[in-house]
Amino acid sequence: MKLKNYVLLSANLKLKSGLHIGAATAKDVGKGEPLPVMKSLIRNLPFIPGSSLKGKMRFLLETIYGQINNDGGPCACGSCQICLLFGSGSSKTTNEPTRLIFRDCSLSEKSAEMLEKVGLENKPGVSIDRNTGMARRGALFPMERVPEGSEFNFQVSCRVFENDDVEAIRKWLMVGLYLLEQDALGGSGSRGSGHIEFNNIKFGEETLAENWREEAAKIKEDLLEKVKIKK
Repeated sequence: MKLKNYVLLSANLKLKSGLHIGAATAKDVGKGEPLPVMKSLIRNLPFIPGSSLKGKMRFLLETIYGQINNDGGPCACGSCQICLLFGSGSSKTTNEPTRLIFRDCSLSEKSAEMLEKVGLENKPGVSIDRNTGMARRGALFPMERVPEGSEFNFQVSCRVFENDDVEAIRKWLMVGLYLLEQDALGGSGSRGSGHIEFNNIKFGEETLAENWREEAAKIKEDLLEKVKIKK
């Protein structure tokens, strides 16, 4: 099997609510201190790990198309479209190289400058006592969040091998981006954090139209039946 080339998908990832991708758990920080977000060692600025984006997109695609293992782990069949794109969940069934390479997302320069001035936000979290309807004693868990409006540079490098259908890969990624927008990224997604949107999307030399979400919604249901990555 021969590697033909790489196709880059790039986009602007904008936060529509605060984002928390943590670097610690409650037991790792002092009492009352907010859970920290992950930051780069060099610039001490928040970033979004490629593993977080890849893992969440894969999970959403597997959930939509029923490819979740009974043990809760990623699909390990090694032959479905999701395994071909993201890699098999088992080394025993890995027959081909992973197609998608997710890069860590750095803050845009404008957002980095803004954040260096205003800093991160602290969001209080609380657990409710079901008997009283009030906050449980000692159940406060504040967390740091990258504030709403911050923008990150998003990139996925796509390996294209002989017999791969580049248009099919583009469609799978479109549906993945669409699902990420509908769901949430990072921690406390069900409590309001992690709402994101993708703008200025480019796949290779093509800039996706502004109505790309409508196209993704239309192809979502029949993608497995009608689109093939391989011949």
